[in-house]
Amino acid sequence: MDAPENWLLCTRLRTLRDRLAAGAAGPEADALWRAADRDVAAAGASEDATVALPVMERSLPDLAALLDAWDRRGAPLPAWDQAVLKRAMNAFKKRLKLTRADDEVSSNRNPLSRGTSSSIVGVRAPEAYTEDVWRLLVLHGRLRDAGGGLYEPAGAGE
Repeated sequence: MDAPENWLLCTRLRTLRDRLAAGAAGPEADALWRAADRDVAAAGASEDATVALPVMERSLPDLAALLDAWDRRGAPLPAWDQAVLKRAMNAFKKRLKLTRADDEVSSNRNPLSRGTSSSIVGVRAPEAYTEDVWRLLVLHGRLRDAGGGLYEPAGAGE
């Protein structure tokens, strides 16, 4: 389910921070930092000093400060994460549009009537993306969590 193009760099770096803060040391810590190096390179963020330097220098305080800036929205997410969020949002909009269209032409409507618009306002998020992608879209105000695993567009004009 976790396709290579559907993961978030911020989530992977947050996991690194949490594991190091929990006491990972020695060879385990080295392996975690090497994995973070690979993730930064895979995300194309090797040239972005704000992202690459904390990992290259293996600085947990600098990494924590970067993650805090992303959480506060004081710094833009890396381009990789922005692209993942954009693809996820497009997949969500497509699912919502298809669900509404299916509802509008369902067989329980009278074919002689003028028809009505669908009353569906939310759908289950596409499974191709992990829950952290949807939580981040809610945090950024693009989606609203409707409960029960359903999400709806945050803007009225969506």
